[in-house]
Amino acid sequence: MGNTKSRSTNAAAARSKRPKGPTESAKRKKKVEEEQQTLMKSSANREQTINIHSKHKAGNKQRAQNVFAQPIDMTESFTAPSYPKSPEAIRFIDNALADNFIFASLTKSERRQLINAMKADSAPAGEVIIQQGDIGDYFYVVEEGNVTFAVDGNHVGACSTGATFGELALLYDCPRAATCLANTDCKLWSVDQRTFRHMLANSNASQQKDTVDVLK
Repeated sequence: MGNTKSRSTNAAAARSKRPKGPTESAKRKKKVEEEQQTLMKSSANREQTINIHSKHKAGNKQRAQNVFAQPIDMTESFTAPSYPKSPEAIRFIDNALADNFIFASLTKSERRQLINAMKADSAPAGEVIIQQGDIGDYFYVVEEGNVTFAVDGNHVGACSTGATFGELALLYDCPRAATCLANTDCKLWSVDQRTFRHMLANSNASQQKDTVDVLK
């Protein structure tokens, strides 16, 4: 009887000496720190992707005029446009953006902001949408129609419904690589460089501020 009581007392003492798990406050802090690391890694990966393409362009002698887009002035007042779209149009644009490297690291919120900012456009058959050598700043998604690409007058490809083109204009102030011609009547969605870069800059700044506020 005495031995049983002694063993029970020793077991209780041993349990009381076991290290306690992290407090809820510590868990929350750790989670916030992990989210901050994820955000920083995402931003770093995005910049790395941009730099890789920038170096590639700079190395091409025929693109000697290529320069990276100017930094965004965050003191400038800017409100991203938002154009109404049907649920079907939103899904269509979202699917079109899915496989493009520029948008691979966007958060769900950033993708939705980008989609909201895209406006409906059109080009009749025979119209030049992009002229090779021009400094362009628009990115396009083809909703309907067929667009052909030519470099120095030579046909090099084509695209149709669901395809995208002109994405490097969102990153660079550089001459267009090819002429893009509407081979048929086309319905397009477009967004400009200024809107795209402001949205990313504002989104990153907001996320970083929220993280810092939680850590205070």
